[in-house]
Amino acid sequence: MRTTIRNHLDLMTIQAEVLFVHDRNGRLIGINEPDRQPAPRLFWGKTRTGDVLRFQRDVPDHTVAEIQAIMKQDETPEKLSLVIRTFEKEQPINRIWMGPAYACFTGVTSPTGAILVTEQNQSALEAGFSRLLSELPFRKPCYMVTENDVAVSVCFCARSTDRAAEAGVETLEDYRGRGYAALTVSSWCRAIYESQRIPLYSTSWDNYASMSVAKRLNFTLYGTDISIY
Repeated sequence: MRTTIRNHLDLMTIQAEVLFVHDRNGRLIGINEPDRQPAPRLFWGKTRTGDVLRFQRDVPDHTVAEIQAIMKQDETPEKLSLVIRTFEKEQPINRIWMGPAYACFTGVTSPTGAILVTEQNQSALEAGFSRLLSELPFRKPCYMVTENDVAVSVCFCARSTDRAAEAGVETLEDYRGRGYAALTVSSWCRAIYESQRIPLYSTSWDNYASMSVAKRLNFTLYGTDISIY
């Protein structure tokens, strides 16, 4: 049965579970992908109804306590700066990733043009998406748009659990701006929805093309993802 979402904070909690592998104490072990890349020092999911905080397991307890105290303060533009300065007492910040988090709460109508990747047609991925092809068992379902039997745009499970899945979208550079990403994302969302899971979609604030896909497909914006490394 599909998870019942009470508010945006619930959805952000589910996204954190999809994005990262946690230890039994709720600390981050790594990214929820086959190669298990290192997790950020902090994942901060901001919503209108509250924040979700997930700390990397090597972050000292006193740093966690200090940041949790900052989070209890009134919401101000300086809050992120305070968090950054707290981390920098231990070591410099490597990078910060920020962007909108969306969800599809209803099954979207799947337009024609996107094809489900199967064993019979997966060779179409070889030319432009060889890494995806090698990871396909983890990435299913995967949809593609092809030209001349070669995949030029794909949408797949970047990360997933039995409750939700996060979309991964790629389009070859020469084929961008043609609406292919929306075709693959729409079909992928419908498949995830029909599997009784929640389709999630997130991007960075400077990825205007990706945000336009979310707008075109009428996704619900439920929060902002901040990852501090």
